[in-house]
Amino acid sequence: MIGNLIDIARQIRQSEGFKNALNTPVRLSLHARQRLNRGYFVIEIRANSGFFSVMQIVLCCLLYCEERNLTPMISARGGSYGDAEGKVDWLGECFDNITPVPVPPSGLRLRTSIVSDLSDLGFRRYELGLELKRASTVFLSNFRPATAIRAEVEAIRRRLHIGASTLGVHFRGTDKKYEAHTIEWDALCRRVEETLAAEPQLTNIFVSSDEQPFLNFFVNRGFAVPVNVAPARLLSTGEKPVHFSGHPGLAIGREALVASLLLASCGYLLKTPSYLSGWSKVFNPSLPVKLVVPPRDSAFWFPDNQIWTEQQTSGGDLADLEDLQIAQSDPPLTETGSTA
Repeated sequence: MIGNLIDIARQIRQSEGFKNALNTPVRLSLHARQRLNRGYFVIEIRANSGFFSVMQIVLCCLLYCEERNLTPMISARGGSYGDAEGKVDWLGECFDNITPVPVPPSGLRLRTSIVSDLSDLGFRRYELGLELKRASTVFLSNFRPATAIRAEVEAIRRRLHIGASTLGVHFRGTDKKYEAHTIEWDALCRRVEETLAAEPQLTNIFVSSDEQPFLNFFVNRGFAVPVNVAPARLLSTGEKPVHFSGHPGLAIGREALVASLLLASCGYLLKTPSYLSGWSKVFNPSLPVKLVVPPRDSAFWFPDNQIWTEQQTSGGDLADLEDLQIAQSDPPLTETGSTA
């Protein structure tokens, strides 16, 4: 009884409504401060959430700026993916800003607001009803992966023969069970086999995961086509996600982005809920994607909410009965917005 009350209290405390109410004074102050920038929206993100959770903040800032005809100036420092001193703009290290920023008028002192979450800005609303193609257009018209990262992705893609004939597979493990229904490894492998049978143009597999035991299981499954594993060296520790496992922030951020771009280069993507592989669809909106299980209702966030909804609208199959039985036994959501 006490445990259930604690879980309920934790869910209320971590809900978007509670966080928005709590952050109202800070949010009002932030927007008042930004109005003093006279057409510039200057935001510095310092977050301990996953890499693509931060990309959600960037995307929503861009949508806000487009709506208000503002010039975005967005950076990300410290947190899970930066240096300890917060000196390096790791967003600038990972992405090139391809939109020219007008020189501020003489005498205008730009004011920077530091945020850690969408609730600091009141921007969760921009995710509601957001379409994948629009998200892709808005983000990629402002940012593209940095030159060095694009070169690294291209070298790996050529070495592992990743392309239109590749089935990409992404399994997000560790603490994701709090935000998404789960599926047993064997059940996921059966889905891979079914996809290969239904899509004969797929002649090799590229698999990415944050869990080494899953990768070992997958590689030893004995699929009828060759399997290549994402060349990530920095994986999770136990149930801790990668960004809480003590690895250097700049390195794990780069690996996350490279993995997402490699999955975006595949001809078909089969995945569990994850911001990382969800953003593969943002990077490549024409990529066919199938979610094997849905996110939880209390964590039904973009882009996986759109992928799942479109999948069901177009007649995509739900998880089979066995998979649904597994999902119903999962633990309730106790964390929000912390995973990749």
